[in-house]
Amino acid sequence: MRHFALIAHAAVVFGPAGALAQAYNYPAFQTPRTVEREYNFAAATASRAGTSLLFQWREALAPSSQFGLDVGLAAPRDADTRLLIGLAWAREVAHAGDQMPFDIGITAGAGASVGGGSSVLRVPLGAVAGHSFDLEDGFRLTPFAHPRVVFDRCSTCRAGRSDSKLDVDVDLGLDFAVTSAFSLRVAALLGGTDYNGDNNAVGFSVAWRPQGPR
Repeated sequence: MRHFALIAHAAVVFGPAGALAQAYNYPAFQTPRTVEREYNFAAATASRAGTSLLFQWREALAPSSQFGLDVGLAAPRDADTRLLIGLAWAREVAHAGDQMPFDIGITAGAGASVGGGSSVLRVPLGAVAGHSFDLEDGFRLTPFAHPRVVFDRCSTCRAGRSDSKLDVDVDLGLDFAVTSAFSLRVAALLGGTDYNGDNNAVGFSVAWRPQGPR
């Protein structure tokens, strides 16, 4: 509850014109297992929202929980380039085993896209579930699903006035761990519409997990 309170406080302080994950129309690339440290380099494409290039940094806060930072740029169709920045938090709440077939985590965040004289604030809250399959030669395959409720608030999007609405987004993704340090990810974002255009998007990323300080 303390983490949720901090996120809510940040959203109030910075407001829709601030640059606070998910900041835009791209998959969150969040697997159900938290990591000690991860750098994720991603590209995504959507319809009117165009192409996004994204860097994600994830760092452990405590056992089974992590902090995340998103930074990137988006080139929407027929609009100015947008700056993307966001904060995220995730925590593991269940592990796959004899009684539970899935790894499950809960997620929350606050993100914004800024450009073209407007800003869009997004506050997602959801859960992610998946199962890891160990393959030959040390490979690991993890399909996952990440549904979330997203609060959107836009400045100057409706006849020059601010507007807010609630959306439901779902990521369907696949993480292919080549080694313990590297993964290839592909994910599709399925959702309604937001102020940046259709929420549907598809993305690909390369994740690197160097050894953390512990």
